[in-house]
Amino acid sequence: MPIPVVPIASAVLKYGPLAAAALATVAYARAKPRAVNQTADDLMDDVSDGMEFTRAPDGHQVNGTGRYRRAVRMPNGTGVELDMSLLGRVRLRRI
Repeated sequence: MPIPVVPIASAVLKYGPLAAAALATVAYARAKPRAVNQTADDLMDDVSDGMEFTRAPDGHQVNGTGRYRRAVRMPNGTGVELDMSLLGRVRLRRI
């Protein structure tokens, strides 16, 4: 018996953002306040805009960085600056 994909997809598109917002609100409410790691925060500030990948000379390690910055203005004049940065590393080693 085939699975009705269209009704399931429409329900996911209809209620998915609401469920994601609810989960984010619950996670934010349960988060415990902690001190910010200033070293990590400074490293994130040094990341350049866009995506960048570098490979080590020996070819065993690939590092990737990315940053996305935008200012979003609401119709009533209030605004929010969105600044997302990402640091990643993949290292391959023969064992």
